[in-house]
Amino acid sequence: MKIVQAHSKFFIIGNADEQNSIAGLIHEDDIVVRFNTPNSNCTLMADWVFIANGYTQIRHLNIDHQFFKPDTQIFFRYTTKDICLGRYQNIPLHKRIKYIWRFPKWIKHSHLDQYQINTIPTDTYQHCANTLGFRQPSTGLLAIDYICQHYPEKQIYIHNFTSEGWTGHNWDDEKKLIYKWITEGKITAI
Repeated sequence: MKIVQAHSKFFIIGNADEQNSIAGLIHEDDIVVRFNTPNSNCTLMADWVFIANGYTQIRHLNIDHQFFKPDTQIFFRYTTKDICLGRYQNIPLHKRIKYIWRFPKWIKHSHLDQYQINTIPTDTYQHCANTLGFRQPSTGLLAIDYICQHYPEKQIYIHNFTSEGWTGHNWDDEKKLIYKWITEGKITAI
């Protein structure tokens, strides 16, 4: 597990196609953050990977470890309790019950059990959703908000974000929120 050092910077890499390489900006102690199955168009290796682990995602998301370092840390969006209580997704009860036994099998099948596994804290998820004003923030926005909240003194850079993707997210408002954070100096787009 890579430890965040006093001089570490965060580089949060979206899944848009790589327009320009930032590899030369990243040093050994910096933390590279990727999502789900990282876009192979950008070859930066992940120290942290944030993964959408909702009911639908674990049925359809195939995790490719090509850009995971051996000591990568995994951050899931949801706890099993979040799913069972239907906190963030409207899922029928019988599917929530299936999730209880399906999720550990998916972790093993996806070979994620070889990494340290974390879950985004509920208060961070709620902060992000409330700030956005939408129940389902993207995994990328959750990662940015998590890092901003837990490491506010660190330099945080975002790269390859286009605020596009799955139709269940409010991309227009996410784009406005990211721009707000950039203008406030919380993050820097490169």
